[in-house]
Parts: sequence; structure tokens; C-alpha cells
Amino acid sequence: MRTLVDLLSNEHGYARIYADSEGYGYELCTYLPRPIADLFARMAGYHSVSAARTAAEHQLSAVYQVRRPRKRSARAAKRPSQQLPHALPI
Repeated sequence: MRTLVDLLSNEHGYARIYADSEGYGYELCTYLPRPIADLFARMAGYHSVSAARTAAEHQLSAVYQVRRPRKRSARAAKRPSQQLPHALPI
């Protein structure tokens, strides 16, 4: 049986901090799909509420910090590179 202990939220989603027979844990819920699969949706087995809360805050704050690579346009790819002179005249 799980008992809700705390609730964290920010602009990206929220995390429920809970207590159960194994200790404390959190469940992460984001408002948009997560950009990377390695963010944990649920973690259990923390020995204290503060440890579970710290881990949940870290995961929740990291949800959208991953930068997606920008696609280069075909026009930019075909443009010749601008080269700087090797030596400037004095």
C-alpha cells in the first residue's frame, strides 16, 4: 500500500513522493512526452523522504534540458565556407 507523502511540480510536470513497504520513492509525470527514454518514471527504495524528494527534483528539472540537434538547411549546406585571412596586413 502506498501513501502519498509529498507532491512536487514545475512547468514540465510533477512528481509524487510516496511511502510503501520498501521505503520511499517517487513517480514522475511530465506534461509532454519525455525527449529521452532514460528519465525514470518511477523509482523506489530510498531510505528517507528527503532522498526521494531530491532525486525526484533532479529528474523533474532535467526533463527538457536535452537539446535537440538543429537540422541544417540545404541552402546553408551548399553555401561555401567563409575563410578568414591567415595574416592581417599591418
